[in-house]
Amino acid sequence: VNSLYGFAELSYKYWLYITGTLRNDWFSTLSPDERSILYPSIATSFVFSDALASMMPGWLTNGKLRASYAEVGSDTDVAPYSNNLFYTINPLFFGSSPLGGISGSSLPNAALRPMRVSEWELGLELEFFNNLSLDVAYYDKTSSDQILNQQISSASGYTSRSINVGEAKNRGVEMLLSFSPIRTNKAHWTTSFNASYNTTKVIDLGTDFGINEITVGTAEYHGELRQVVGMPMNQLYGWGYLRDAQGRQVFNPNTGVPMRSEEQIAFGTALPKWVGGITNSFSYGNFSGSFLIDFKLGHKMISGTHINAYRHGLDKATLVGRDVGYVIGDGVNPDGSINTVRADVQAFYEAIRSFRGSEQSVFNAGSWQLRQITLGYDLTNHLQNALPVSRLRVSAVARNVAVLKKWVPHIHPDQNGIISDQLMGLEATGLPVTRSIGFTIDVGL
Repeated sequence: VNSLYGFAELSYKYWLYITGTLRNDWFSTLSPDERSILYPSIATSFVFSDALASMMPGWLTNGKLRASYAEVGSDTDVAPYSNNLFYTINPLFFGSSPLGGISGSSLPNAALRPMRVSEWELGLELEFFNNLSLDVAYYDKTSSDQILNQQISSASGYTSRSINVGEAKNRGVEMLLSFSPIRTNKAHWTTSFNASYNTTKVIDLGTDFGINEITVGTAEYHGELRQVVGMPMNQLYGWGYLRDAQGRQVFNPNTGVPMRSEEQIAFGTALPKWVGGITNSFSYGNFSGSFLIDFKLGHKMISGTHINAYRHGLDKATLVGRDVGYVIGDGVNPDGSINTVRADVQAFYEAIRSFRGSEQSVFNAGSWQLRQITLGYDLTNHLQNALPVSRLRVSAVARNVAVLKKWVPHIHPDQNGIISDQLMGLEATGLPVTRSIGFTIDVGL
């Protein structure tokens, strides 16, 4: 990336500030006709507690309003030379002549443009009694020309292509609240709570393509990740159980096993609506410590681990019928009559594998976790010139300490065998999340 950047700042009486920037980027991974992008930003802040000091109550220590607008551009994950077509020589021969072919499975797109994000934000900062502080902001962000990998028919000779996909919008609120319940010469305790609430919506996927949805990722057996116009971003889709007009589950009249839905079902977004954390830090004499509890809420997951546990009889839901060796599904047959067919236990539960069922393995992906604990002790006061150092401090830190609350069984909510934005929310069995404990020694000479 080559860039030019300009910056200007104005201030008035230390209570009004205006800042502006202008930047142009040239991305070498894109074609010469499309690689340049110019984007500005402007921000202003008004410290009303200073400008109107004579009118402010004594308990308001600081108050500030801010507003900003900014644009940014990016070529995201476009690989070098991906807009060019490459050839290769195959090891196969036609007679005595070697065969050539196209190298790679992704269709080059020389018309790719840099993605652009524009955002405006309004914020308020308040501090009370020189202790309690509150920072709240509302933002509205529009992303256009996002670069995504679209799956295409393999009959074309390729399996995917990178495209610019129209427009998506994010709106939300961010907040930070902090205060110190204890502040003395010997002891100190500070606590803070931060949270963000974010909603998304796909506005347009590009009129050039004439489609209302695209599939950006497919799990091996248990679902897809799609972008669908009019819905929140990153929708999870998968096959579910067939149901009649009254919502009753339909079973095969011959075998008694569940039947598959006629179309894939939307199960919800893989993006959390709520993200935040609670931090507490304290000190007493030479001791100090802190702990962090964080959370993610409001999103879904299709668990591949649960699918395997379910079809192999390792999930508690498969205990039904285990004692008698058969299951009679609660529902109807295709003709609307009540289902009375006895299905073999193993055949009943492993049927989801044959039709790639996902519905039974959709879970709330949220969690509350004790993410980190730190403890430290300052030994400096105990040195008494015994060592040639001016500072000595020891500390211990533990990460991924405990999951306080989760809704998905069998796995850690952050666990996934495949880490990819194109497979977000499509969990595959992988290594468990590890807990770590470390120690540090801080020495000053």
